[in-house]
Amino acid sequence: VVQLVRDPRGILASRIETFRDTYQLWRLWRVTGRRPHNLDLGQVNTVCEDFFRPVSTGLAKPTWLRGRYMLLRYEDLARFPLQKTKALYSFLALVLNHSVEDWTINNTRGSSDMSSRQKFTTVRDSAANAENWRVKLSFDMVVYTQSACQLLGYKKVFHPRELRNLSHSLVEDRTFLPFF
Repeated sequence: VVQLVRDPRGILASRIETFRDTYQLWRLWRVTGRRPHNLDLGQVNTVCEDFFRPVSTGLAKPTWLRGRYMLLRYEDLARFPLQKTKALYSFLALVLNHSVEDWTINNTRGSSDMSSRQKFTTVRDSAANAENWRVKLSFDMVVYTQSACQLLGYKKVFHPRELRNLSHSLVEDRTFLPFF
């Protein structure tokens, strides 16, 4: 089992963009800066549960998962694509050939300039893309989400400047090793 997880704040930002009708009031909160009185805050709880419930099983290290479970954070894969791809292939006992290495390098080091980026391309600056939720969510939305969710090696934000300072990552340097 390879479990790919993402920062719940990033998940929320993605769902707001992807499921526009379902998250319409969240979009209104983001645009106006005021939380609508009829906003379904349970949607954040769903994000949190979707994130943490399956992870808690893997982190409990049940014997039936021994040697069969690897937790992989999306942000780690985005920041260190080749290193994490090598670790993944090693865990799966697969040989990583040069064409996969080349593809990984060529498709994760794209431009981070949002205006020059083509929408339907596979080439991205994966590290910049992983934390772009920080410019999509309001500070209040981030604070609410991080208070409702357990953050698995993700740093909390305590000030709007901290949220918008993209030169400082909110991903803790933490390694989740497969257990054998």
